[in-house]
Amino acid sequence: MLLPQKRWFRIAEVAKRWSIPPSDIEDYALDEMLQLAVFVVGIAAEAGTWEPCGDSFSAIPDDLPILNGPQPLDRRSLLEILREGQARVRAFRTGNSDTYLHVAERAQPVIVRRDELIVTREERDRFELEFEFKLGPTGSWHNEDFTRIRIDSEWETLGAKQAAVIRRLKAAGEAGDPWCDGKRLLDDAGSGTELLPVSRTPGLSRLRSHQNT
Repeated sequence: MLLPQKRWFRIAEVAKRWSIPPSDIEDYALDEMLQLAVFVVGIAAEAGTWEPCGDSFSAIPDDLPILNGPQPLDRRSLLEILREGQARVRAFRTGNSDTYLHVAERAQPVIVRRDELIVTREERDRFELEFEFKLGPTGSWHNEDFTRIRIDSEWETLGAKQAAVIRRLKAAGEAGDPWCDGKRLLDDAGSGTELLPVSRTPGLSRLRSHQNT
């Protein structure tokens, strides 16, 4: 049985995966090469845009969301957390410098401790792909959902059905039973066409399909 994929990881988990000390991950984050986040539940917030107003900017509210799940931390908050062990966070990072995401004035600030810092799966995979981060002696060869695999020195993108076949092959190999029936693999992946070649071991060669998946 394949377990559900985790959406986020503690720093210690990522450090173990990358075989580096946790402090290196913190340094990557301070250099804004890697984004750290904190998990929140039911936090009242205000989202909006910054509009020029004379020599400064005014906050123009657009939405009043309730935040649940991982929220990316800005550099200022992260620096305080790493220096002091915790911080009272009233703002989270957005993907655009013209926008903001603040904890609502009526709500208490979010107390974020150092051991609560997390890395989302999306951010972890982005970092590994961008920097071709090596995992152990053979290097990283797939992302979390197997839609990106590394063949020789190049990354290639797979469709959902192709990725499902590769994922099942790897699971079979790790279970000590790498021999898989090709037709059964394709049926389990929901594919009505042949994927060539059908590899029978976790050591995978180039995969091709007769249709887009």
